[in-house]
Amino acid sequence: SAPERPERPRPGTRTATIRCRDGDHTLELTDREAVAERLLKVSRKHSFDPDVDVDWDVPQDPDVFYSPPQLVSIYETPLWDGLTHRQRVELTKREMCSVASFGIWSELMLMAALVQHSYRRRYDSDHVAYALTEVADECRHSKMFARMVRTCGLRTHRPHPVGYQMGKFFIARYDPMPTFAGALVIEEFTDAFQRLTFPDEDVQPLVRQVSRIHVIEEARHIRFAREELKRLVARAHPARRRVLAYGLAQSMRQMVGQLIHPSCYTA
Repeated sequence: SAPERPERPRPGTRTATIRCRDGDHTLELTDREAVAERLLKVSRKHSFDPDVDVDWDVPQDPDVFYSPPQLVSIYETPLWDGLTHRQRVELTKREMCSVASFGIWSELMLMAALVQHSYRRRYDSDHVAYALTEVADECRHSKMFARMVRTCGLRTHRPHPVGYQMGKFFIARYDPMPTFAGALVIEEFTDAFQRLTFPDEDVQPLVRQVSRIHVIEEARHIRFAREELKRLVARAHPARRRVLAYGLAQSMRQMVGQLIHPSCYTA
């Protein structure tokens, strides 16, 4: 039989093949300006103002969870089994606010990186226009998370000193490939967390509203990071990809350890 013809790339795209230890992988690369133009259009239609679009005065029922119980760090352990219902609710509140604090920290680093990324690009391009639009989105998200934590009667906290210093180094040294790779890992994680939260009718309405806004706006941030990372990976030398993959794994291990602050267990 005749050999199969390779699929032709879609209009406005091209393909690149990279060789990894597990074989060859084909990446579909979309023009940078085309991606930005589409994301800008979506941003104009689906952007929110948390000060207006979140009901900050909605009552908080002391018997209603602040996140789905299955997302709690000690769920289905003897420690969880030994808690009363009210104690479980309190733990979900504290862990949810801890994740929000982590979100603010990671978004501050991402905003700094996006500003540096824009500084190195053509200022009148759609690519820079979208990058700055994402900075504005992340500013609103950080303010929204901080207000949610305060509304829950708690305070935000900084990460462990090692993570805090690592973040300062990350901000000071701009490198687009680990920047977009790290952003994608964190955004995918928080997106999965909140996609389980906002449709759950057994979760506090305030948390569901905040999660819904973040999921809708974060979807385009994930697309932007994924498309930019594919372009960077396609050009990178295999040795650089391996070094950065190892460094990313170690950095993410440090960052994941910042998610749940130890004070969550001392209440």
